[in-house]
Amino acid sequence: MKELLYNNAKKAGINLSSIHLEKFQVYFDLMLETNKVINLTAITEKKDIVNKHFIDSIALKNYINLDGRKIIDIGTGAGFPGIPLAIISDNAHFTLVDSLNKRIKFLDKIIKECGLNNVETVHSRAEDLGHNETYREKYDYCVSRAVANMSVLLEYCIPFVKTGGQFISYKSEKAEDEIKQTTNAQNKLGCKFIKSYSFNLPETDISRRFYIFERNKKLSKTYPRQAGKPKKNPL
Repeated sequence: MKELLYNNAKKAGINLSSIHLEKFQVYFDLMLETNKVINLTAITEKKDIVNKHFIDSIALKNYINLDGRKIIDIGTGAGFPGIPLAIISDNAHFTLVDSLNKRIKFLDKIIKECGLNNVETVHSRAEDLGHNETYREKYDYCVSRAVANMSVLLEYCIPFVKTGGQFISYKSEKAEDEIKQTTNAQNKLGCKFIKSYSFNLPETDISRRFYIFERNKKLSKTYPRQAGKPKKNPL
């Protein structure tokens, strides 16, 4: 796994150290073992985990400087993109949020086994945590690979971003149409779509894109709405 990851990361423009590779190996092994009893990922082939999970997660490093920043990962699931980013960005601080406690316990084990002192986990729904003053409007960046409509993701994620900070959504190229439908959400949440970056996963024909929204106005205390409402009735 380590050789494949090293080579494909290099093709993606990222150099991984031997320490990075060791941590990714621990992550890889524990994820597959835990996946036998907890549904963490449907992707289980080595090359697919390397490309579709690890490389996809860390590709952000080519576009955004995370050094010294506070980052929150909403709907992190099995830890993507937060854990891979934390492995290669040890001077940034990461908060990983998920609504399923079984996944949080798995992530806590990964954090311990990999010695990731720059990561904390929170068991919560985004709609609830978004009103917690400890986390609300406290982050330079919010990232998410969660599968949801972009307007829904904006309501989940923008409340964590401080003014001038950014929300970065990991999506496919096909999400362009979703952007056009977020005008109302952008206006109500005080944010603006500013740019996107496209890239291809090594040794695949898969195109991926980062969509970046900047928080530029005061956020109403109305948002996020109570649990379930953003998904049921998107802005």
